[in-house]
Amino acid sequence: MKIFTLCRPYLLSHKYTLTAYVLIILISTAIAVFTPYIIGGFIDSLVEGADVHVILRFCFIFGGLSLVRIIKGYIIAILNIKMQTKMGYSLNRDTIRHIQSLSLSYANKQDNAYLNQRVNHDSNSLIGFCITVLQSVITNAIILIATLAILFTMNWVVALLMMVFLMVYAMSYFAFKKPLYNAGLAFREAQAGFFSKLFEQLKYIRLIKINSIQPEMNRRADDSFVDFNNATVRNQKVNYLYTGLDGIISTIAQVVLFVVGGLQILAGNFTIGMFTVFTSYFNMMMGASRYFFTMGAAYQSTLVAYDRIKEIFGHVPENNGAEAINNIHEIELRNVNFSYDNSKRILTDFNEKFTKGNIYAIVGANGVGKSTLISLLMGLYIDEYDGHVTYNGMDIHNINIVTARKNLMGFAEQEPSLISDSIGYNLIYSDNPRLDEYVETLNMKDFISKHTLDFKINETNTNISGGEKQKISILKVLCKNPAVMIFDEPTSALDTQTTERFINHLQGIKKDKIIIVITHDEAVKRRCDKVVII
Repeated sequence: MKIFTLCRPYLLSHKYTLTAYVLIILISTAIAVFTPYIIGGFIDSLVEGADVHVILRFCFIFGGLSLVRIIKGYIIAILNIKMQTKMGYSLNRDTIRHIQSLSLSYANKQDNAYLNQRVNHDSNSLIGFCITVLQSVITNAIILIATLAILFTMNWVVALLMMVFLMVYAMSYFAFKKPLYNAGLAFREAQAGFFSKLFEQLKYIRLIKINSIQPEMNRRADDSFVDFNNATVRNQKVNYLYTGLDGIISTIAQVVLFVVGGLQILAGNFTIGMFTVFTSYFNMMMGASRYFFTMGAAYQSTLVAYDRIKEIFGHVPENNGAEAINNIHEIELRNVNFSYDNSKRILTDFNEKFTKGNIYAIVGANGVGKSTLISLLMGLYIDEYDGHVTYNGMDIHNINIVTARKNLMGFAEQEPSLISDSIGYNLIYSDNPRLDEYVETLNMKDFISKHTLDFKINETNTNISGGEKQKISILKVLCKNPAVMIFDEPTSALDTQTTERFINHLQGIKKDKIIIVITHDEAVKRRCDKVVII
């Protein structure tokens, strides 16, 4: 089963717990198979005139088995939730890590709320299915085989009839397999899309209030709900037809049991106790058969989760070379061409060299490709351009660019997204001994004194101003002190005096760095060593 192939590493990571889990299930199943014999024997003893000691002995045995079942149920429940939670998180985490390894273009195309709901739901569905199947398949397979063998010894005609019902179950599953999958897929996709549209109502609440577009945004959610509702109803119809067929088959089988069992009693071939045993095993066998039948629907539903997770893992991670570098003294772009999704070309035969000891101003009209140039320079579209990008004369494809960005590059965006945590956490390098100097340079002393580094930024970043957000982003780069510093319109958040201090600081440290500034500020351009026009 391919679902188990995907989940195998996560199951093996808890192999000892899983082994204990299976052993407990086997013991519990053995008790379940043995119990009808005890009950049947007790009934026959009563019919034959047993004394009070037989009753007490039965109560002791039955009570003991019931206590064991209760304890077993508790242990199984605890082991199940522990394994499912840990394994589900591991698969969820690995899927997200894979997404993070993909091209930035992939992330740009995604609805993050939809993707998050999809990954989380599908990961937990897959792990939950595997653990449940391990438990239930072992139990029901043993019960099905054992009870069928016992029924053959008691009445082979009925046992053969039961095998016919098993075949009917199997044929019914294969007839419904495709409709169950299609209905489940449509439901999952509509569900994720609906939750995404609901999330929009809160994600863009500032935009909604400023522009008073509540009706328009609500209509988006309403339209998505219609699709979700239709998919839900269709999925329910298909599943109900499937389970309704189960009820018909089960009812017919029960009628057969009553007829054959009643005739056996009337003929004197069955005692009441034997009929009780026969009925118990028959019901156990039918219950096991029905489990495998209903598991078919669960499998098709989980197969949707499997296919969606596999679709994500099917995307090849972006290139990341093996060569580690400990410094960057030159970055060169030669004959670089780039466009988004084969649309209008953003950069055409672009050539530029950035060398240590210089400050570069990147200028140009909005939309000409300044931000795209920075993304290419940092290797964020490493497999999506034509031409050559080199670091220290080495092709970027041969370099471990992920490590290079982490250790050697810093980028302060014009409109940064800060993590919902403390200012210190967002700075990452807040233990830099020169932090106070940088705070003074950016005129942030009053802000930091008022809020402290422990001040928590909220999820929407609305409890600090846009200018302070940008300053925190700039401060993070200064504290990191990397070999390559990149700033996007940094002075838009700075007054004239602070701008002068900031540029003076960059002039003072440029000897050992490559500094790139996207700017429209004429004063900044005049202080740069070279102006690169896009």
